[in-house]
Amino acid sequence: MLEELLQALDLSYFSLSALLFMIGIYAGPHAAEKEITFLLKYPRWMLRLMQRYFKPDYPFPVIFLLIFLLNNLSLFGSFVSGFLVIVPPLAAFLTGFNVAVIMFEMMGWRGIWQILVNPVAWLEFPASWISFSLGFRLAEAQLARFQLQETLALFRELWPVYFKYVGGMLLLAAALETLLIIIARRFPEDNE
Repeated sequence: MLEELLQALDLSYFSLSALLFMIGIYAGPHAAEKEITFLLKYPRWMLRLMQRYFKPDYPFPVIFLLIFLLNNLSLFGSFVSGFLVIVPPLAAFLTGFNVAVIMFEMMGWRGIWQILVNPVAWLEFPASWISFSLGFRLAEAQLARFQLQETLALFRELWPVYFKYVGGMLLLAAALETLLIIIARRFPEDNE
């Protein structure tokens, strides 16, 4: 099982994905503190959407489906971005950046530390890095030959890996995150 994943991944792309993602997490709060407006527009817009439409009092299945579908949509987009060659490194950096800005806007530096110790992130981060690295593989194939048919053949080879591993990790992450939201409902909100 792990052998299949290791064959599909290029470990250098996986490492590069993790590095770019973590640089994004580092850069996000600094951009928010310095009010670099053009970099903050998208994550702040996403935060407003989340606050407006996502309610923690939704029933368990609704919360689970929203989390699972939105995370999958984002990471599948990162995977297929490989067709556009230069997008996977941007996706890796900007995903970390946007997550960090949103958490920083919600909770300050405490939010950044919570990203790193949250067990949901331990599933979502590797899922992201796998997705980005699969996107890097598509980009490499596209850049090497500029033959869309060959890139499509590689995509058909890689998409089951995406759904099995990334989809599986996101399924577990969505279930865990939903459970944590349900548990948090039982405690009064701390307005420190």
